[in-house]
Amino acid sequence: MQACKPERAASGVLKQLCLSGLLVLTVSVPSEATEDLLFASAKMMTPVDIVGEGDLAFGTVAIPRTETCVYELTPRSETLSSKSDECRFLSGSPIAAEFSVACSPSQPVTFEAIFTNSAPTGTSFGAGTNSLEIDGLGAGDILQVQSCDKDGFSEVRVGGRLSVTPNAPEGFSGEVGTIRLEANY
Repeated sequence: MQACKPERAASGVLKQLCLSGLLVLTVSVPSEATEDLLFASAKMMTPVDIVGEGDLAFGTVAIPRTETCVYELTPRSETLSSKSDECRFLSGSPIAAEFSVACSPSQPVTFEAIFTNSAPTGTSFGAGTNSLEIDGLGAGDILQVQSCDKDGFSEVRVGGRLSVTPNAPEGFSGEVGTIRLEANY
């Protein structure tokens, strides 16, 4: 047995819907689903912040007559790479740059000293050998990962190297470059 019922489609065309004598059986099976509990978590950390700094200073250095003098400040002392009598620190107190960094106690922090040379003609400024020291643990590379000190402050000292040739300007006194410290978790 078949019963047909005319039906108008959305396009306006007349169609016929025919039902046949088939028996349709719908079986319903109960379905259940459960989810595990989901947890929200967070880790609280002090943001890394540079809270103090002090400039690097070479003091007054000699301009050589015939060779290049290399003046190097380590985080704890000054040295001369040149052994000539023409090369010497003349006056002033050479000091390394200093930074005080606030951070989460005992958390690993990446420290990087970035040097920019703006020294006048005949001179050059940049990183020296083992120019970065963190919390007195000994000087090392300008990129280091160290744990923040237990008190939440890491003390960072940065040295540098100044090369001076006979072409350096007599009487120059001023900035020879910059040191930027980047610190992050």
